[in-house]
Amino acid sequence: MDAILYSDILAAVISRLTTLIRDRDETFAQDVTVSDKKASGADRSIVLSIGPGGSTTNTIRRSFVTVDVYANSQTDSVDLMNLALALATSRGADGMVNGSPLTYAAINGGPNADFASDDQFKQTAELDIGHRGTNLPSPAN
Repeated sequence: MDAILYSDILAAVISRLTTLIRDRDETFAQDVTVSDKKASGADRSIVLSIGPGGSTTNTIRRSFVTVDVYANSQTDSVDLMNLALALATSRGADGMVNGSPLTYAAINGGPNADFASDDQFKQTAELDIGHRGTNLPSPAN
């Protein structure tokens, strides 16, 4: 049986979401950092992390990604979360879900207001993401 190799899905989502956000012209989407940790001193940031759970089926893996949005105003945090979720679930060649490696994305929970330990406003949500793996052939004997 061949093993299956999965790419770092969080890196792929961060990279793609950064590109999609950067192309937006809404004021609340300007100068947004997308990362796997909160940027110190950033006015607006989207923080992505892999949640527990998930499964594999053939060459597709299911992962849960927590999306935390931080902003200096409540309006910006809500607007930025709605935009991030819309972009994360967008399909087609110019969307997040283009088959390379994401095969599907759906909102699994939220968005909800959440407590932020600093003076910023925070929204949180969870994405259910399917992503493609690659067969890793067994070495020939």
